[in-house]
Amino acid sequence: MRKKLITLLAFILITSCASEDIEETTTPVPESTTSSSTTTTTSTTVPESTVFALDEYGIELIEMKPEMKEQFDDLIAFVEKRTGLTYTEYPKYELYTSNGYQEYNELSFLDNFEEDYEEGEWERAVLSENMWGLSTASPEAMKNLLVEYQRCASSGSYNLVDKVLRVPVKTNQQKFNLWEQSVLVHELTHTLQGQVIDLAGWYDEMKEKDDFSDYAGRRSIMEAQADLVQARWESGLDQYDRTAMNSQQPNFVCRVQLPTYFYIPNELYYSFGPQLVKQINNQGGMEAINEALYQLPTAEQIYEPEKYFSGEVYENVIIEDLIVADYNLVKEGTIGALDIPYILQDTIGRVASVKAAIGLGGGAWKDYVNSSQQLMMSLKMTGDTPEDLEEIYNAYIAWANAQERFTSVESFEGGMLYIGDTNVWISNDSTHVRMLLTQDLEIFNEITTQISRF
Repeated sequence: MRKKLITLLAFILITSCASEDIEETTTPVPESTTSSSTTTTTSTTVPESTVFALDEYGIELIEMKPEMKEQFDDLIAFVEKRTGLTYTEYPKYELYTSNGYQEYNELSFLDNFEEDYEEGEWERAVLSENMWGLSTASPEAMKNLLVEYQRCASSGSYNLVDKVLRVPVKTNQQKFNLWEQSVLVHELTHTLQGQVIDLAGWYDEMKEKDDFSDYAGRRSIMEAQADLVQARWESGLDQYDRTAMNSQQPNFVCRVQLPTYFYIPNELYYSFGPQLVKQINNQGGMEAINEALYQLPTAEQIYEPEKYFSGEVYENVIIEDLIVADYNLVKEGTIGALDIPYILQDTIGRVASVKAAIGLGGGAWKDYVNSSQQLMMSLKMTGDTPEDLEEIYNAYIAWANAQERFTSVESFEGGMLYIGDTNVWISNDSTHVRMLLTQDLEIFNEITTQISRF
């Protein structure tokens, strides 16, 4: 319920591997993000030979040949026509081999890793996921899993910060193949979005505040629009070309099995987002979708479109500090609808967890740490209705009851206390669902007068 590990990937907009069919100028001077080079390199991805150019990590870049450039310009014109928007500058791009693209994703992730977390914050983030029962990985092992996720999760990307689209392409070809063109349409749509609404400035603001609560909703709209434009481009292909396009997809296989909860946010972006955008499109066409880019919808509005059209937002929930010896408050934030499936879905299923999420009124959380770096987490949520609150409570109870890691359960101060290496208390007083997670069972004896009113 705090800064998710996947927030590290927030500045990258990736290409979905499939798009769903939905009915439905002059380009500036080209700008490349690199200059030509005839030097050799000792990078593991580049043999000692003449190369076109290298990126900032010494990885070989593929030259955009003249016929590719013509295709690229045609795709730019297509995206402008389909969105009704215009690029303010020529899109920046970098083309990689498949291996080079994966290596770039890994190295750029690691390059930004240290600055994304304050001292001790990464370890607390991983400990939080462990206490929620999502993983048993150590901080180093979790870091390696996220590296692998970066390597194998996308077929193309647009970076909100440096405003560069990056796509892997086959070597020794004069033209982009159909799959590469489809991916480029998706990423060119993100590039256009980034120029129109200043995604870089928005990302910097979220990072400065260390608050990414607005990210999931807008990301869902952006991905859905990019998928829609991509689908419209693919709709111009006949069956033969579609078959050829699908056969050209790179085989990015993860080298290790990744936790399934890593992919839960993608369901919001690529499954629920398109459902909402389809309704927006039906009501107002692409112009309405463009207007939606300026909105900051909640994840709840993405899960349930009626809440988007009614403008329902989260309630502001105040959570009081807990006074516990040797524990200090280190972090606090708000709870959004995506947090509920992120925690619960692998245990109670997608339908039940999303249904609970749709009824969220609002929520807040606080993290405390003691001198031994043990973590205590408090949460407080409201429901849209008393029935919704009960549904949220029952979802967390079902989640806890399914956890084999708890050795016993007992009633405690109006709630249920699940005891194990992590101890979890869950209550519902018909106004709020409250939860407390701690590694130290003795804490509950210390806060008996506080626990039912924080």
